[in-house]
Amino acid sequence: MPTVPLPASPSDDEPLSAPEMLALLADQQRSVESQMGAFVPVIVAVWGIAWLVGFGALWLIDGLAPAFSLPVPVGVTVFTVLLVGAIALSTVLGIRSGRGVRGSSAEAFTGATYGATWMVGSLAIGGLGQGLIANGMSAELAGLYYPAAFVIFSGIMYMLSAVIWRAVPMLVLGVWMLVIGVAAPFFGAPTHYLVLALAGGGGLLILAAASFVHLVRLRRRVVRAVRHG
Repeated sequence: MPTVPLPASPSDDEPLSAPEMLALLADQQRSVESQMGAFVPVIVAVWGIAWLVGFGALWLIDGLAPAFSLPVPVGVTVFTVLLVGAIALSTVLGIRSGRGVRGSSAEAFTGATYGATWMVGSLAIGGLGQGLIANGMSAELAGLYYPAAFVIFSGIMYMLSAVIWRAVPMLVLGVWMLVIGVAAPFFGAPTHYLVLALAGGGGLLILAAASFVHLVRLRRRVVRAVRHG
C-alpha cells in the first residue's frame, strides 16, 4: 500500500504558519484514515458472501424438502471453507492496513492487532465450544452456539473498527450483528441458519456498499485538500 505524500507547502524555504500547519496535519490524518480504512469494504463484502452462502448451505441440510437438501459433509465443508477464508483475509488485510502509512508505530500496531484479533478471537470461540461439548453440550445446542458466538464476536469487531477508522457504517453493522446474533437462536434449528444467511449476509453486503461510498467520499476530501493545500 503506497504512502500518501504530504501536501507541498507554498514555499519549501518559508516556514508554515500555525493555521497552515494545522491544515497540513489534518490533511495527512485524513490520508492515513483513508489508507487504513481501504480494506474495510473488502472485508465486509467477503464476510457477507461467506455468511450468505455458508449459512445458506447449513440451512439447506435440513431446511428444505429432502429432494433439495445438501448432504451434511457438503454443507459443513462449504461453511467451513468460507469461514476460514474470511477469517484469513480479515487477518491479512488488517495487518497490512498499517504498512506503508507514514505515521507512528502505534498506527502499525493498531492494524496488526486488529487483524490478529480476528484469528485469535475465532480460535477462542472454537476452543470454548469444544470445552462445552466435552462437558455435555449436545450437538443441537452446539449448532446454536457456534453461529451465534461467531456473529456476536464479529459484531464486536465491527464496532471496534468503527472506533479505529471512524466509520459510522461499521458501527451500524456492529450493532446489527449483535442483534441478529442474539435473536437467531430463538428461531431454533435449522431456521436460525436462514436468519443468519439473510439478515447477516444481506446486511453485510449492504454495509459493504455503504462503507465503499464512505471511503470514496473520504478520499475525495483528501484529494481536494491536497490540491488546495
